[in-house]
Amino acid sequence: MDTVKLFSVLLICAALMLICEAQLTFTPTWGKRSQGALGMNPLGGGTSFGQDACKTPVDSLLVIYRMIQAEAQKIVDCSQK
Repeated sequence: MDTVKLFSVLLICAALMLICEAQLTFTPTWGKRSQGALGMNPLGGGTSFGQDACKTPVDSLLVIYRMIQAEAQKIVDCSQK
């Protein structure tokens, strides 16, 4: 009885392997490394994007700092109770 179950599982796996097919194609416009994601001009105006593309805006850092400060204040308030 166990050999019948094993054979049926193997048969199902083999059938699924024959049915399933996949293809992965990498193109220049795909994913994080695409020209648009790096901040390059999509019209081909330039191939370098400089240091400004990697800098974090000061406003974003201030928002994160204020969020951390608020959470720290909550922890201090809770520990005093």
